[in-house]
Amino acid sequence: MKNDLNLTDFLKDVFSSFDKKVENSGLVSICVEIPRIDLFQVYELLINKYPFSSLWEESNGISYIAFEKCKYVTLDGPKRFEVAKEFNSENFKNLINLTNESHTSALSKIIYLFSFSENLNNKNLPSDIPSMEAILPKILITKSGKNCWLRINGHVEGKSSLRTLIEEIWTIRNQVINSGSELIKSSGLKTRFDFPYIDDFSRSLETSKIYMKKIVNRGIQLVEKGTLEKIVLANRIKIKLKNKLDLVEILKRFKKKQPNTFRYVWKRNSKDILFGASPEKLFSFSKPNLTLEALAGTISTNSNFKKLLKSTKDLKEHNYVIQYLIKSLEVSKITNFKKSDIKVNSFGDISHLQTFIFSKVENICPFELLKNLHPSPAVCGYPKNVALDWINTLESFPRGNYASPMGWVDSSGNASFLLAIRGARCIEENIEFTAGSGIVSGSVLEKEIDEIKLKFESIVKQIFCSKNPR
Repeated sequence: MKNDLNLTDFLKDVFSSFDKKVENSGLVSICVEIPRIDLFQVYELLINKYPFSSLWEESNGISYIAFEKCKYVTLDGPKRFEVAKEFNSENFKNLINLTNESHTSALSKIIYLFSFSENLNNKNLPSDIPSMEAILPKILITKSGKNCWLRINGHVEGKSSLRTLIEEIWTIRNQVINSGSELIKSSGLKTRFDFPYIDDFSRSLETSKIYMKKIVNRGIQLVEKGTLEKIVLANRIKIKLKNKLDLVEILKRFKKKQPNTFRYVWKRNSKDILFGASPEKLFSFSKPNLTLEALAGTISTNSNFKKLLKSTKDLKEHNYVIQYLIKSLEVSKITNFKKSDIKVNSFGDISHLQTFIFSKVENICPFELLKNLHPSPAVCGYPKNVALDWINTLESFPRGNYASPMGWVDSSGNASFLLAIRGARCIEENIEFTAGSGIVSGSVLEKEIDEIKLKFESIVKQIFCSKNPR
């Protein structure tokens, strides 16, 4: 089903399936294979047509863009992973596929974004984002290797509304196939240097140094006293936007300048957009293969990698994450696993120590695994609950979606979740940047401050297209 498919045959096939599977009404899903596309190009074409959209783009794996909400739930309270599990089960139970998927990557997907924590112990700093957002998108375009699929979900009442849904997916299909000719913009990266923004950021960063030194120094004291073995403390910079950012061009820069990352977007509406290029995938499950990732220990890519591999402080920080991931697997009753060798992987200007943990399992609940894994010592600390309490005490802002899980679960139970770091949030007329550093015994105040600054600058200069923030 690609270019040679015609609407008449497609209508006939879907109607035939409807007669066999649906009495008269229900939640249905229709999928059609399409020619290989440029995901960013299609996103640019459709992003302004729908209030909600989301993007997940990785170089080796499943990528998607999603538009509009078919079914959704948001939660402000506790038990977010339990509510997500219920939403997932209910909607996939009710969803009737009217077309056959020839490839696992084409399966129906529900997408999720969680907050870093439920903020139950931090009443003085309420978050302005939900604890959990779960969405069965109306329109989903999935890409895996050279294969692409377009899917539409909707509730239909009889064949008349079904035909309307089929005609809608067909119109979108034609738009997507012709997306190259519909876009007038050049495919090349723009060269633009927004120095006023860089100056605003630099001033805000300088102003926040007193705060940064205060909380990092307190973190070092807590570790030295034995209250904590590790804590990750973050800083947030907010500057006012003078004009609208070109999100798709920024995503292209991320892909080119920050290889090995996962580009992500969660656009709640035109005035609230979370986006970035995360180096860290929390886990992926493609039956029967489960992969977890430990990413901790940081150095500038311009430095000698051997320093990182020999750094007692960074190896200690990294090993806390590995040990935690293994314990989380054991809680999930997974004892058969193997570790990769530790290596240094580069993500643009920043490089990290990286270790993968592999296992083969028949089935696993992704939400139970999320509950066990998040937040890991890579973004929180150890012991977890003590670190969480100190984060809520020391940081002057609610983390919101910073370092929170974002991902998808498909109708077969396959899943993938990243951590929303190395990004920004456009909210109203402002843009927020958040970056943190892991503190363990041996941490040095100035080095931790430099690490936070490095992480800030790696994202700021891509967004504002400058090589060296001043």
